Amino acid sequence: MEKSSPMKNVKTLLILNFFALNGLFAQTQFDQDAYFSNLNSFQFFNKEFASLIQIPNQWNDQQFHLRWNARLYHGKHWSAKMSLRNRIFTGYSWEENLFSFKDALEVDVLDLIAINKDKVGLHHEIDRFFVQWEKGNWNVRLGRQRINWGIQNYWNSHDLFNQINFFDFDYIERPGSDVLRIQYYGKGTTSSEFAINKNIKAGLYKFNASNYDFQTLLAKYFDDYVLGFGWAGQIKKAGFKGEFAYFVNSKSKEEELVGSIGIDYSFQNGIYLSSGCLYRSQADNLNPLALFNQDISAKNPMPFNYNFLHQINYPIHPLLMISFSFIHDGDLDYLFTNPMVTYSVFESLDLMIISQNIWISLRENHENLSQTIFTRLQWNF
Repeated sequence: MEKSSPMKNVKTLLILNFFALNGLFAQTQFDQDAYFSNLNSFQFFNKEFASLIQIPNQWNDQQFHLRWNARLYHGKHWSAKMSLRNRIFTGYSWEENLFSFKDALEVDVLDLIAINKDKVGLHHEIDRFFVQWEKGNWNVRLGRQRINWGIQNYWNSHDLFNQINFFDFDYIERPGSDVLRIQYYGKGTTSSEFAINKNIKAGLYKFNASNYDFQTLLAKYFDDYVLGFGWAGQIKKAGFKGEFAYFVNSKSKEEELVGSIGIDYSFQNGIYLSSGCLYRSQADNLNPLALFNQDISAKNPMPFNYNFLHQINYPIHPLLMISFSFIHDGDLDYLFTNPMVTYSVFESLDLMIISQNIWISLRENHENLSQTIFTRLQWNF
């Protein structure tokens, strides 16, 4: 029997590899999208507080942001995603590291301040980076991803991994966490999830009863054990949602209840009304300056015992939307107003004008702490 030569074996391997790779890429699809935005802010600060902490009472900042999203699909069951934020910063907040502005940017190996000059900075951040396997009733995802377990519109004690910061309106996609998540979709409307990283181990079970969606939560959240319950349904034609979580610290045995309820209603002319309340059994003392760099978390979405948020949206025209939000604490010592206008200049270009204003009660009077005006132009491509 004739022996095959080494060169013939190499050729055979190359041919087999070619067809294998060709089959691999034939099953692979890639898509991407991106947007570019320019955010300008003009800050007017209370003169008394500005003098106290030795900062100017007015300044402005500017940000240029290029976001890129890429998705890879392979075969029937595998996919991956990566998203990158690239931001250029200029202005007083960058120059002076105001309220620890720079410190909040570079937090791990997927964040990088590439340029750190006195007047300008360039920051790169990979905030989505995961691989996913999905088959039948199972979904497994590993990597940096967003886990959104909250039900109520604004404040979510069930969002242990990715708490929403209502004031950070410019982060459209919201932050992600490095997590292994396993989902199983059972019969009917039931589903189970389990997610874990180095600080959090949590399970969520969802089901439907009496035309309401319910969910239960059990978790170890840093040093706390957590038990949660939430619902979403309707009272007549109005939406009714709520979620509560009970935290017990494994070391200090301190207990805390954090919960929120909300109701919303949409009229036929497009007007949308929403109102909600957040309760925290362990509230913080009012520190006006802490409002600007508050550490938002599932246990601490807002600093007061009772927090209320009311919102109205009205589409004046298909291209023009106005909205107004109002937040206050139970004693009306803290007031926050948030008017906003968005206009679609054309199909891929949007303009937003927004204002954030804070009043606090001092010496039996409400004093303006800060006023900020933002303009944002965003081009989607």
